[in-house]
Amino acid sequence: MAPTRHRWLVSPSFDLGWFAIPGALALLAALCVGLSLDPSEDDSLALWIVGVVLVDVAHVWASLYRTYLDPEARRLHAQLLRATPVLVLLLGFMVHAVSPALFWTALAYVAVFHFIKQQEGFVALYLRAGGETGAAAARDRALAKAAVWSSTAGPVIWWHTQLPRRFHWFVAEDFVAGLPTIVGTIAVWVQVPILLAFALRRIQLASGRTTSRGRRGHPMVPLLVAITALSWNLGIVWFNDGRVFTISNVFIHGLPYLALVWVAGGREAVEHRVSPRRAAPALVFGVFYGLLVILAVFEEALWDRLVWHDHPTLFGHGHSELGEFGLALVVALLTVPQATHYVLDRFIWRVGPNNPKLAAQLGMAAPTTPPQR
Repeated sequence: MAPTRHRWLVSPSFDLGWFAIPGALALLAALCVGLSLDPSEDDSLALWIVGVVLVDVAHVWASLYRTYLDPEARRLHAQLLRATPVLVLLLGFMVHAVSPALFWTALAYVAVFHFIKQQEGFVALYLRAGGETGAAAARDRALAKAAVWSSTAGPVIWWHTQLPRRFHWFVAEDFVAGLPTIVGTIAVWVQVPILLAFALRRIQLASGRTTSRGRRGHPMVPLLVAITALSWNLGIVWFNDGRVFTISNVFIHGLPYLALVWVAGGREAVEHRVSPRRAAPALVFGVFYGLLVILAVFEEALWDRLVWHDHPTLFGHGHSELGEFGLALVVALLTVPQATHYVLDRFIWRVGPNNPKLAAQLGMAAPTTPPQR
């Protein structure tokens, strides 16, 4: 049987340029920073602007293009889109009012889960593109999933055994300390046999020495797993440096997501609003990303003026006395975009009847079975 032909979201150059190369470049940059600069120089305004505001926060707002700015999504997911912001606001307010520390701890663990699941989702996307669907490929999909989880959750578990560290996820002491050191050591070393088994299986598939119905496996699958494993281990285990963690963590998460939204409705939504005729690609992308930057800067300005007061050179001086009630309300409100993004991402990327255009947008045939719930 002839091997399954690889499919790409757009093209090899687009997919590699947005899903793989940014991660590889971020790894090199993080390694250079970790090896050449003193860890005491952790604070970097330029890195915060580029990494946090222009990539991380901007990618959160990119969900708008697949939800509230999409007429079909508003029709198909109406109840979900209405209820999610309200529920996360109420829950966030109640938890913060009870204990700010509990709020940030809970949000940190939800964020970690979201980051891991997104890397798993990117890999699953290319498993599907490579024809690795159905019962015949179940073991390979499970092995790929294990490779992603071991190389992300493993370093996070190790992190818990080394607290306190020079960096944190959101705020200091947001992770629960006290895990025995041996647990972290085991979690790190468990990666080795799993990643080795995954690598050997990918080599076997690529070489054609398999009876798996002609599947050779998509080349993006091992590439994404390798970048994920190197990034999480470099940023968490190898260096105790907030800059290295930011560089290795943010770019492999945010940039591919922006590209995915662009392909799956973002470009179409902007083109429809910018001009009835086909607009210049540069203009369309400028509007697409420009809206996200405006929203990201506005959100961070509110965070800084009302809560953190960390960047007066950017957002000005001034402190607001909010009180416990006011602070809980403000923090809950400002967290709504992020928390809503976490929830909606569990629904808007499922190929099937609930997202009927998604398969075509990703260049894949829609499945005949309903989406998992």
